[in-house]
Amino acid sequence: MIKRFFVFLLLVCITCTLDAQKRNFNEGYIIEKSGDTIYGLLKDRSPEPFVSLYDKVRFKSEGKSRTKRYGPNDILGYGYEGRNYEAVPFREESDFLKFRYYTDNDSPRAFLRLIAHSENLMYYEQEFVHDDNSYVESVPFFYRPGSREMLRVTQGLFGFKKKKLRAYFFDCPELQLELQKKNTQLKTVWDLYEFCETQCFE
Repeated sequence: MIKRFFVFLLLVCITCTLDAQKRNFNEGYIIEKSGDTIYGLLKDRSPEPFVSLYDKVRFKSEGKSRTKRYGPNDILGYGYEGRNYEAVPFREESDFLKFRYYTDNDSPRAFLRLIAHSENLMYYEQEFVHDDNSYVESVPFFYRPGSREMLRVTQGLFGFKKKKLRAYFFDCPELQLELQKKNTQLKTVWDLYEFCETQCFE
């Protein structure tokens, strides 16, 4: 009787451990440098309530129990639960509190979340966690393919970086005029992205 109880207890512990491991992972994919997409279980952050973002994603390919780790220099990207990330050349430079962001091939790569894209404009977010809390926050960036610079769209609570936007979209008079309006229709980053897509490119 006691032996059966211990066997039952062992099975319960194993099941709970496996369930816990599966809960920490999500069904997802990675894109290898060859361009091949591999499906399996993936996680890129620690579970709540104390979230931290991993430098390398943890991935188990289908049918395998071994976990591998991939950094932004190892794969082209990954995704899970409708969220997609790309390994993008990304370098920040500052000069007297003025920041610029470069995306040339000499820049180190970072995982950025891809929100929307077209052949003319990419909308990314850089996710981060403040040291004094466990909330995942993000900074929005626009990138025009072919440019060596990426644009940070907002400046925290102060709204759009209008001067930077005018310079980055110098060839879009419609946006120049819209940014000057006091009652602009551009309230969110998504509004701005859709405006650029429909008004700035033909």
